[in-house]
Amino acid sequence: MFDERRIYPRVACNLPAELETSTGESIDVRIVNLSRGGFYVEGDASLVGIESPQGVGPIEIWLHFGLPTSALHCHCRVVYKRRHAHDHVGLGLNLISTDHQAIEQLDDFVGNNLQ
Repeated sequence: MFDERRIYPRVACNLPAELETSTGESIDVRIVNLSRGGFYVEGDASLVGIESPQGVGPIEIWLHFGLPTSALHCHCRVVYKRRHAHDHVGLGLNLISTDHQAIEQLDDFVGNNLQ
């Protein structure tokens, strides 16, 4: 049996979101799972071109999305990129910072959707 090693519980979802790159480009994505510590988002081939400025250092983005209670804005680091098909890409995002209220809303959302 597989033992869960994540620090925070993760729940499946299907939320529309907007990913904002360091160059100001906006890309529509779907959040397919989330936790207090991060997100997994999927989108089209435009995610393939996401790179760190000048190709050095980690890739950081802003993720904007809504939960039933309000809109959230999260500063994230891309920890991995997975290409599912030529026009379907997934990104694993680690939450770097957001406001305290957003953390509480993420905790509530996860707690209400755990199975």
